[in-house]
Amino acid sequence: MAGSMFDLTGRHALVTGATGPLGRALAVALAEAGANVSVTTLRHDRTEEVEANSILNECWSTGSKGAAKTLDLTDPAEVGVAVADLEREFGPVDILVNAAHAATIRPVLQSTVADWTNELNRNATSVFVASQAVGKGMVERGRGRIINLVSLLHDRGVPNCAIFGASQGAVLGFSKSLAIEWGRGDPLVEDRVTVNAVILGFMEGVDGPHQDSDVRDVMERYIPLRRLGTPTDLQGAVVYLASDRTNFVNGETIAVDGAIIHHA
Repeated sequence: MAGSMFDLTGRHALVTGATGPLGRALAVALAEAGANVSVTTLRHDRTEEVEANSILNECWSTGSKGAAKTLDLTDPAEVGVAVADLEREFGPVDILVNAAHAATIRPVLQSTVADWTNELNRNATSVFVASQAVGKGMVERGRGRIINLVSLLHDRGVPNCAIFGASQGAVLGFSKSLAIEWGRGDPLVEDRVTVNAVILGFMEGVDGPHQDSDVRDVMERYIPLRRLGTPTDLQGAVVYLASDRTNFVNGETIAVDGAIIHHA
């Protein structure tokens, strides 16, 4: 994609929580578009560390430069140090993709306050911490792209998904307000810091109620395009939002869901 109207050559992208199919697909897409790509884990976890390094190796195969950081994405001090290290080695982070996405599928009456806190921490607090760590430099420079992944369950009620849906609503509300807060700047400068969200439908290999085979069968009939999505279906939307062609796109949501969000 380098050399196209969505060329990201010379940009440094950071994909946080890049330890699953979503993070891999998006990191590789950004690298293929010409960006240098760095990735982080969500937690201090050996399995996540191996996955993050595997994703980074795939990005390197495109000629991209970058590093993988194993960290607790809810720890501001740790994330701040990691961002400073990455920027020192690879230049300012121009693009932040918050890709951490994990769902607790459990009835509310069987859930605990600890479940609630954990869900909000990994899905929402991580977005706040990473955005704050990277955003300080973006605001000072007057430009940047922040892209947050948000499940359609922020808005669609599904049994046993209340806690997860609450975490996704938090991310979407944060994104919309942050878009206004950081989009302001010098009126004579065309480019600004933009914050947008990509709404995920039900995706192959990604946490959600469709992991139940009976629910999956219903979903495949209910989705207007008659299939689940795949992480690679998100690549075009994220590269678009990361590009210079979206200077005037801010506070928006792009749904990649097979039109299920519009289904009656």
